[in-house]
Amino acid sequence: MEATVKKNKRKALYFTIYRALTYDWFFIYAIDSIYYNEIKLMSFSMISLLVTVASLTYIIVCVPMVRVVRKIGTVRSSRIGTALFLISAIMLLFEPWTIFISQIVFMVGLALKNSSETKILKDNLKMYGLSKDFAKYSSITQFTWAIVNTISTVCAGFLYNVWPYAPIVACSIIVAISLVMSLFIKNEKELYKKQNHLPPHDVKLEKFEFFKLFKYHTTWLLLFFSAIFYGFIAGTMDITKMAFQELQFTATTITAVCAIAYFLRAFAAYGFSFVYKKLRFKAIYLVLAVSAGGILMIGLGGLLASGTTALIIMAVGTVMLYSTRDPYNLFREDFVMNSNGLTKRQTLLQITYVGNYAGRLIVSFVISYILLSQTVAVTHLIILALVPFAILVALLLHRKQKVNKYDVFY
Repeated sequence: MEATVKKNKRKALYFTIYRALTYDWFFIYAIDSIYYNEIKLMSFSMISLLVTVASLTYIIVCVPMVRVVRKIGTVRSSRIGTALFLISAIMLLFEPWTIFISQIVFMVGLALKNSSETKILKDNLKMYGLSKDFAKYSSITQFTWAIVNTISTVCAGFLYNVWPYAPIVACSIIVAISLVMSLFIKNEKELYKKQNHLPPHDVKLEKFEFFKLFKYHTTWLLLFFSAIFYGFIAGTMDITKMAFQELQFTATTITAVCAIAYFLRAFAAYGFSFVYKKLRFKAIYLVLAVSAGGILMIGLGGLLASGTTALIIMAVGTVMLYSTRDPYNLFREDFVMNSNGLTKRQTLLQITYVGNYAGRLIVSFVISYILLSQTVAVTHLIILALVPFAILVALLLHRKQKVNKYDVFY
């Protein structure tokens, strides 16, 4: 019995490592805005527009991808998504117009992975008798990803100085290795149903179920919560490196700051699981305060300081901002995956992803417009106007959770 438990834990750990390695691009994000600006000669406004294109793509494809995943299975969807990550990374090597296409390919892959991998983890943990450890294994994924990302970020700065295309090649190699790893992942629940000739889903897929969920006001709250928080945090993270570029810091310096931020982000992601266990949803206000403080420091540091002083202030702000992205994901996923009485968690989770990218789409579009006339530092400060809206939506969702104790979709 003990040997079986250990074997199941190893399987769950293998999947979390695979998920961490395919969570996002490695190497590239450390130098992306520098590469686009210096090598591909794209303006800051055009670089921000890349995020707008990517977000719009996700919003368009995410609903069809839920049906694709249910048709071909979660494991196959995850593998195809990883293959698309590899194709999109390779496309970054070419001209600016292929870079825009690469964002589209990446988002299709991300929609497939988002629709499948959370469910694989949830299903496997249930079959292993580890259902209560969902937050734990999600945190391990974030921790592993952040550690690998820290190492790749440090290397990216040096690789970029040797050959600007080297980080992209390194990223492609990592994704290729992950694609091989995907051949060994399984969804134990789907396999059990197949072996026992059971229907693949507990309930029949309803036509337009994605839209039917919107008759519940909690769905709308989750959508707005996802849009505001993700747009606020991810939108400002997208332009943080530009703030350092604006002050003429070198690629090595910028990637060093990002490496420190990713390293500390790893421990923040792991440590936050204990904070969340104690405070539950109330911890969202702590996350919001830290992220707002980080954005404020980046903006003020870039606007009022210079040299080493600016570097230190903005670096601290970057660490604060980066440390809040993973906790936000835990709030969102845990709320959805623990909604009692809800048989459409996968679809609802996809709705929250729509909220993520709808918020990021709007914020990135606004940022692109602001950057036409303002500095990156000023743009950070303007985005702080979203804080009151974030507080309001968090309060409403928190109240809904307290009243219904997750039983929000009966």
